[in-house]
Amino acid sequence: LLKEIQMQSAQELEVNDQREQQFLEAKEERLTLLNQAQEELETLALQTKESQLNIDTNEDKITDLGETLHGKMGDLGELFGVIRQVSGELKADFDHSMISIHYPERSAFLKELSERKEVPSIQALEKMWLIMLQELDESRKVSKFAASVVQEDGTAKDQKVIRIGVHGALSEGSFLTYSPEGNVFVKVIKQPPMQYQSTVNNFDESGDFVKIMIDPTRGQLLTLLTQKPDLLERVRQGGVIGYIIIGLGCGGLLLALMRYGYLAFVLGRIKKQAQDLTTLSPKNPLGRIALTYQEVQHSPQEQKEIVLEEAILKEIPKMSRYNALIKLLAAISPLLGLLGTVTGMIITFQSITLFGTSDPKLMAGGISTALITTVLGLCAAIPLLFAYTFIVEKTKNIIDVLEHQSVGLIAKEYG
Repeated sequence: LLKEIQMQSAQELEVNDQREQQFLEAKEERLTLLNQAQEELETLALQTKESQLNIDTNEDKITDLGETLHGKMGDLGELFGVIRQVSGELKADFDHSMISIHYPERSAFLKELSERKEVPSIQALEKMWLIMLQELDESRKVSKFAASVVQEDGTAKDQKVIRIGVHGALSEGSFLTYSPEGNVFVKVIKQPPMQYQSTVNNFDESGDFVKIMIDPTRGQLLTLLTQKPDLLERVRQGGVIGYIIIGLGCGGLLLALMRYGYLAFVLGRIKKQAQDLTTLSPKNPLGRIALTYQEVQHSPQEQKEIVLEEAILKEIPKMSRYNALIKLLAAISPLLGLLGTVTGMIITFQSITLFGTSDPKLMAGGISTALITTVLGLCAAIPLLFAYTFIVEKTKNIIDVLEHQSVGLIAKEYG
């Protein structure tokens, strides 16, 4: 047992020696690895320090480059904003320009340029610049070309069109307006007054300088001019009272003209009869008075004077016939105009009561009736007053001639 124990102890000691030897060898390896790790750590520390220096340097460079980029982006962004704004304004302006009839594709390009999110290319900027120059160049030209023109009934018809820059378009003696919705020309339903319409006639065939009406507002003034009511429309605005005033005025003037012609005819016959009192004619007042005087020629003087006065008084109603009617028409015309004015104002106040004052067009009908009837009443009364005055003076002249000739008959008898 002792030997076994001694043998086991010797074996254990040998094993322990081996293990101790292994530990010592491992320790040397660990020391070598530790030294290597420390050397690597020192190397990495140096590299880390250098890297940190590079990082700090790069961060400073990045900061400087960022500031530079921000400055450049600010200028470029401002330029980009201006380009978008200008292209949007050009699109809105060119959409209403009749030159777009020749270049319909430019609207889509300007729309895309005004909505894009990135900086446009140099080619896009050059194209926008060329479009602007194109508009300027076309605005100075008088161009003749065939185009589709929308007629009054809504149908399209190919016609020869004359475009005067961007200020007007003509076709077959009529003014045209440009419709941006359909990119077509539209014939004005109601042409402007004749003083402007006459400038269109034969314009396309003239080789000399001629006058022509243009619209620098690209159709707005022409539209307003065509909306201006003419004489017939003004008369229609007067309503029933306006028609009554016109009827009375025209009837009064016609009656006055007939009476003036009749009185002039009678005066001519009287003067002709006054030149020859030997041959009396009952077809004129002086002849009838002279014939009446001859019947009482041998009567007393007082009786002859009374007969002459009666004969003259008998002729006066024929001379003054319808004068009072003409005077009545002259007096009643402005009263009817006043009636129309009151009626129009009542209509206006009713519109204000129902709809308020938000839309002036709702009140325009009543105001037009009020004003037009007043104008019509005055226009009818003024010439009727002149006509009445002329007729009364003409009647007085005839009566004076008859009285003078009657006195002459008596004087001739006792001369």
